[in-house]
Amino acid sequence: MELLDLDGVIEKGVFEIPSYQRGYAWQERQLKDFWNDLEHVSKLGNQFHYMHSLTLRELENDFENSAFEIIDGQQRLATSLILLGLLAKTTQNKDPKYSLINLEPILSYKYYGLSEAFRAITEGEKDLEAFKTSFYAKNLIDAYAFFKEKISDTPIEALEKMFDALIKKMLFSVVGLNDNRIDPFSSFETINNRGKDLSTLELLKNRLHFVAHKICEGKKLEKLQQEINDTYTLIYHDLRQSEDAHLEGFLKHFVAYYYGEKGDFKKRLLEMEFNAHKRYTDNTNFNEEYEKIDDLLFYLSYSSKVWNFLHTLDEKSIALIVDDNKKLEIEITPKMRNLLEKMRRLNALSENAFLPLLLSLLTIQRAGKSTNEQPYTTKELEGLLEYLERFGFLIYGVAGKNTAKNEWIELAFMAFRAYRYGEENIVIENLPTLEKNFFNRQGNSGLELLEEYIHSKKNAEKWYKWGKALNYLLYEYELHHNPETTLNFDGSIESIEHVLPQNPDQGYSAKEKNWAKNPNIVHALGNLLLIPKNANSSLSNKPFDEKRKQYIKGSYSEKEVAKNASFGVEQIKERSEKLLDFLIAHYRIAALVGESAIKTFKNASLEDIK
Repeated sequence: MELLDLDGVIEKGVFEIPSYQRGYAWQERQLKDFWNDLEHVSKLGNQFHYMHSLTLRELENDFENSAFEIIDGQQRLATSLILLGLLAKTTQNKDPKYSLINLEPILSYKYYGLSEAFRAITEGEKDLEAFKTSFYAKNLIDAYAFFKEKISDTPIEALEKMFDALIKKMLFSVVGLNDNRIDPFSSFETINNRGKDLSTLELLKNRLHFVAHKICEGKKLEKLQQEINDTYTLIYHDLRQSEDAHLEGFLKHFVAYYYGEKGDFKKRLLEMEFNAHKRYTDNTNFNEEYEKIDDLLFYLSYSSKVWNFLHTLDEKSIALIVDDNKKLEIEITPKMRNLLEKMRRLNALSENAFLPLLLSLLTIQRAGKSTNEQPYTTKELEGLLEYLERFGFLIYGVAGKNTAKNEWIELAFMAFRAYRYGEENIVIENLPTLEKNFFNRQGNSGLELLEEYIHSKKNAEKWYKWGKALNYLLYEYELHHNPETTLNFDGSIESIEHVLPQNPDQGYSAKEKNWAKNPNIVHALGNLLLIPKNANSSLSNKPFDEKRKQYIKGSYSEKEVAKNASFGVEQIKERSEKLLDFLIAHYRIAALVGESAIKTFKNASLEDIK
């Protein structure tokens, strides 16, 4: 081990990021820490800052400079080089070795578009957005932009001190792992527990490379390694706009449908499927082990595109380009698209309960399309999505139950397994009617659960306490009447307005103030209106005449309320009934309960508005 400053590291040779490594993963939090550390040490006279280790493995090469593979420390070195080039340019340092263009060859990436992004930075490309071709390339370019902004806000004298500190006072402990007895894959996994944690997706990549070296060699190994790297390049391109948690979410839901895993997806991958300690013997079927990785990579690459589609509804993301440059597209009908939009909103109520099933079925559709098959008809998929919307609204919204998630994973796994092994498709129309099963277990219908919840003596806020489900219902009502609405389901943007205020002030009669004290009136469904938050805060407790002037300029629902010259008990009851009729028709409640149950529910919901 040797302790080197950045100058010493640069003079040591050139560095390569191996294929089993993640790409550039640092984001704003790590960049802020790095900047603050450098700023601090630049003010400390003769004191130094320890940058942690730079763990290297020497490579054979035909060039004059020594070449090394970085096992640990690439984030710190890449960040140091980007900032060094920027500081040298800003402080007009005359030593050419510190210019970005000369720093570029020191560090080389092979994958994720990082070499292109790094080169674009060093060559001063103006349109850097075009080089954000992967999650990692985006991080690298964002780091460059972060430091440019920091430098622009810092006095030149301070920058000169920071430049000197960066090359002389930021110390790396450089460790060489050149002993062939030391495995680089397990070394990478073991020592990368500092700085920014490795994601499960990154750990899986390293583990797949590790297993590949155990099960094959020669050309077969090269082919499998290339497939791992190419698949990850595609995944990080598809998910390039994603945050870390989103990447973990993708892998979690993929593992749920692929293996039928309902528990710890990380444990399933790294301890059960691809265990680093598994022993391979002469009795091991190495072809099966190879195909196991090969199949996983195939479906991972397809599912990352489907995941992107489910979150953006960009149909180009799931199109297939075949050898003759012909585009094959999954048919997404307008009805399917509309229902998939609803699925995105329902995620807020269901905590993504439906994602494994949707990911499974659309991955199956895409895989089928590659062989000119269509495993499921659009009619079947539309029927499923309608079913899921009703289930999501009734179970996760109305009943507020965190249930049936394992059933969705089982169905996702069953459907995938049937397709993968050529069994008869799971016909969507014959999926178990989980909502009926659920309500039978509870001993009452969804409407009875809602009635019980809304009219419980413990619930003083009635419909108003319904939270996200109320936002969802009122948004769906608005959307039904005005597909071009500018309202948003997002609770951080929109809020619920009481037309008759909870605390009426000036401009309200004694009778109206008395109504407001009755929760059955003030928190009735018909008194609640979805409007933008800024409008809600400005209207608040104003008289109805003043609110009405604003409502006339607003959404369909606001204009509908504004048609009333006044807004009292009669109007609240009338609007409540209209919204209840919409709820019952829109979610096809009659398919679950009889007309008498619907009538009982409506009467119970309206009788106390008086």
